[in-house]
Amino acid sequence: MSLNPEVRRGGNLPFGMVASVWVCDPRYSTNARTLYCILVTYADTQARNTAMGRPYRRELARQLGVSLATLDRTLDEMEVAGMVTVEERLDPRFPKHHDANIYHLHDAGVMWQGTTAWVDPLPPGVKAADVAKARLAERRKAKREAGIQRTGGVPKGVSTKAKNRARTAEGGSTGAATPGSVGAATLAAPTLLNVYNPLQNPSRDAFRTPEGQVTGGFARAGTRAGSTPQAESAPGGEAANRQMKSPKHRTTRTTAPRPVPGEQDAYDLLDSLGLWERGRAPKMIRDRVRDLLKTGRALPHIQARVNAGWLRAQGPERTRLPEGDPYRIKRPVAYLATVLEMGHDCRRPDCERGTLLTTGQECNACNFARAEREADRAAARIAADTDALEAAAQRPTPQQPPTDPGVPEQRTATWRCAVSTCARPGTGPVPDVPLCHDCLESVQQAVQAVRR
Repeated sequence: MSLNPEVRRGGNLPFGMVASVWVCDPRYSTNARTLYCILVTYADTQARNTAMGRPYRRELARQLGVSLATLDRTLDEMEVAGMVTVEERLDPRFPKHHDANIYHLHDAGVMWQGTTAWVDPLPPGVKAADVAKARLAERRKAKREAGIQRTGGVPKGVSTKAKNRARTAEGGSTGAATPGSVGAATLAAPTLLNVYNPLQNPSRDAFRTPEGQVTGGFARAGTRAGSTPQAESAPGGEAANRQMKSPKHRTTRTTAPRPVPGEQDAYDLLDSLGLWERGRAPKMIRDRVRDLLKTGRALPHIQARVNAGWLRAQGPERTRLPEGDPYRIKRPVAYLATVLEMGHDCRRPDCERGTLLTTGQECNACNFARAEREADRAAARIAADTDALEAAAQRPTPQQPPTDPGVPEQRTATWRCAVSTCARPGTGPVPDVPLCHDCLESVQQAVQAVRR
């Protein structure tokens, strides 16, 4: 099964809650604060359907409104600021797919210090973007010192306009009137002929017999049959021949990919939405359809996703909203591609969002996985409460001051509930288990549920 990106935060924080300390801190750029809010909407969504798909880098960049390069720089800035840790994973099915990351948010220690407190790694008054930029410069410097050349782009400090002007002045451009070049003796010289590739540039006059019959073959460009070839000692002849060497042509794959069963039926279904010309589905849609069909899904799965994510979400109406409306879908094709990606990871091929398409009943595998996740969360809560009880048991009991028999006894709080989120005061002697009545009842119910 293919890996999907995830966002994890910990701390049992409610869905959608953000840390105002980070959002209002001017040391973080606007992109970093906005991306943090976007990642929060994806956090810990394994147990519920958020109808937002998966946090792929391409989708995060689209929601942030930036390019992939800017998204990577923003994530680097957030890592420097201690807001998030990006765990990169390789997809076992697609090793070259570097998009199945896990984003660990560290805002639980900012909101409440139930486990560990968050430590700010930035010095006071220093912006996270400046630190990230300096770290990137150090990494590039280390690569240069190690002899690793940067691939792509133009080297730093090199002007492409200056290089083009120098190349033109030296006569290396196409059609320049350099001595010895073919057809360059006119004021407005034509494009130089490719003298080393007769298949691309055959002569207009093929070899002919004295009777005028064509014998076939190709003549060198700029020459006729029977004429003497240009001497290589002529001015510019050898240099012109070296400059006019034919480039190496790459072979392009022209055969269509092997069709997948049910692919054409899926295209007919999607063509009926009217987002493109019938029979000309965009490559983005074709890739999503082929990926779904290759993983064992079929046409009913695609139809269910279109009904839930496009028709029920009022996709046709939202595409016709006026410009500037926040609910308007600006890129319907990209939105539909995201809808096709949204699904539920289940090992049963006939399951779609927890419902069996064959019978219409609930999927037992999904229910079992949901029960396992709930049991794990309950066990984690019980373990945390047990640790709190052990810590409270080791805490020394405060000594009671001697009471005056002439003064009436006042019932003051002598102990508090050991659960950190409760801490309700209690009176009287300290019980063996320092828990209030409500917390003790909830712990007993959780233990009975796990034993069942």
